[in-house]
Amino acid sequence: MISIFINSFTSGGAEKVVLTLLQGFQKRQLDLDLVIIEKKHFYELPEQVESTYLTQFDSLEKGPLKIPYLFICAPKLKNHVEKHNIQIVQSHLPRAIFINAFAKMLGSKHYAQAIIHAHINFDEMPWVYRKLIKWIYRKVLFQMDSVISICDVMKNELDEYLGLKNHPNHLRIYNPHNLAEIRRMSKETPTDFVFSDEKKYIISIGRWACLKKLDNIIQAFSQLKKDNVELIFLGNGEEEMPLKKMTKELNLESVVHFLGYRDNPYQYLSRADIFILASNREGLPNILIESMICGTPAISSDCISGPREVLHPTSDLNISLEGKIEIGTHGILYPVGKIELLTEAINLLLENEGLCNEFIKKGFERSEEFDDLKISQKYIESFPPSI
Repeated sequence: MISIFINSFTSGGAEKVVLTLLQGFQKRQLDLDLVIIEKKHFYELPEQVESTYLTQFDSLEKGPLKIPYLFICAPKLKNHVEKHNIQIVQSHLPRAIFINAFAKMLGSKHYAQAIIHAHINFDEMPWVYRKLIKWIYRKVLFQMDSVISICDVMKNELDEYLGLKNHPNHLRIYNPHNLAEIRRMSKETPTDFVFSDEKKYIISIGRWACLKKLDNIIQAFSQLKKDNVELIFLGNGEEEMPLKKMTKELNLESVVHFLGYRDNPYQYLSRADIFILASNREGLPNILIESMICGTPAISSDCISGPREVLHPTSDLNISLEGKIEIGTHGILYPVGKIELLTEAINLLLENEGLCNEFIKKGFERSEEFDDLKISQKYIESFPPSI
């Protein structure tokens, strides 16, 4: 039996990846088990998979018990593994990874796998703390039988930063996407927003948080000087009021739409003309891949690490743009925070139908590399042959 282990099922990218992986593993008829630390959830849990909670808490993320429960949950995980004869525990996100490692330290005999979804970097911390936390992470990850990074840049960074180049089994496997389901959902018609054939639409989807730099998109949009273009935001988050305030101050309320969270964002994404990701930092942004699946040309900040790898995989993945935009093989990149260059990239796509069509064609081809069945097979190949 294979156990998938995660902190909770709140509305995050890692949680969505876990659901897609579970579906991919189910299609390959694997015997599955789901272990969750906290009871708080946003996504619907798969009914066909037995779920076990290690605590009775809705959330420990910001509470004082977060660290102690790493040690409390480890023997619980060990007992669960032994009781159900679980051979593999695949852990997603740091707390689940730590508990998985501690269970191994307590003598659990399972095969432990860690999936790294985000950057691990402590350079902004004081020297003593930085050294200590790096040492702890290194110890934990070397306790894992295998470590999976979700993109090449992240893998290369961890190889150097935490010395994982010496790990016997550090691999790169991309996030899975159910291409057929996304394309099916993209053909549904929105009931709360009407797309006009006379207009062009720019869309951004994701958390309304400072890290996502959505204010840059609004500022760039305000510089377009075009009457037939509108901007849509899907999502939610703590930046909602500041973003709406900026929109009002720029007199854009009639053409900037905050639609909130939607269960099916793909029906909006597929009808938009341009997708924009403006983040300051990403792992491997699923939404960029989904924009290609939906046939929507994308513009992204050239932030660390995933956008360049998704939109321009043949380029030098270690560089970051300064002072110019870059036309990649599958989309346009611009330097993080450079509003004038974002405006330039938007205008380029609005005025160049041929380039848009090229991105759409190549995006469809590129998206096949992220097909859930292909990715789930790569995960199966990462397991020991005896499983």
